Amino acid sequence: MSFTKSIKKLKEEAQKQMSHSFDPLHDLRHVERVVENTKKISQNIKLSQKERDSLELAAWWHDASRALSNKPSMIWMALFDDNLSAFALLFYAIRYRVLNSVAIRAFVILMCSGMVTGKFMTKIFASQRTRLVLNLLKDADMMDVLNIQRFYEAGHLAKLSKNNLRKFRTLIWFSLHTKILEMKTIEARVYIEETIKNFINWLCDTEVYLWHKENFGQEWLEKTLLQLENRLNSIIELNNISYAVAN
Repeated sequence: MSFTKSIKKLKEEAQKQMSHSFDPLHDLRHVERVVENTKKISQNIKLSQKERDSLELAAWWHDASRALSNKPSMIWMALFDDNLSAFALLFYAIRYRVLNSVAIRAFVILMCSGMVTGKFMTKIFASQRTRLVLNLLKDADMMDVLNIQRFYEAGHLAKLSKNNLRKFRTLIWFSLHTKILEMKTIEARVYIEETIKNFINWLCDTEVYLWHKENFGQEWLEKTLLQLENRLNSIIELNNISYAVAN
């Protein structure tokens, strides 16, 4: 099997696995958006073809573990999903006899993405170039956190039960009170600025605004919008500084 065909085979297997994902927020559509995000933010970065292939392959496989259980835990999956996904990729690379340099690099990238083992694995196994590709993958994944289509789907699920409603509120809280929106690359920061602007406009849409107000209250909604505005202003300031330095 040729090098190009072997990589294509692994991508197709990832698509097949993700089509059976039991996590509606980490499904095939999410993975497809992450893959596209990696292409957008890396287009002006000098990467070799093998580095681009490994980045795309890691993006396709980064949430494969979500298809392993019909009741994926928000806690356990957050801790170990990258590691489990890495070994899923390794399993199929061996199974299809395509364990080449791109597949191995993608495996290392996913292991270095793990919440539990990530820092240790990165320090021991990741070269400077691998860390660059790793940061691009992390940014591409986090860029999808405030994707409007993703939140629309999450909001639809929230209407089905009080438990889902609590999870939806937790998702918003987590997005605004952690560092996940702090991009590691300048290239991704430009896109996250656009993403937050679009999300604010979506949240201010009359129908969407009234639904959140009804379920979470006026005070919560105003506070959330203020937090989004503050985060957006911080990112705009950083982007302006980067633009000034570059010129």
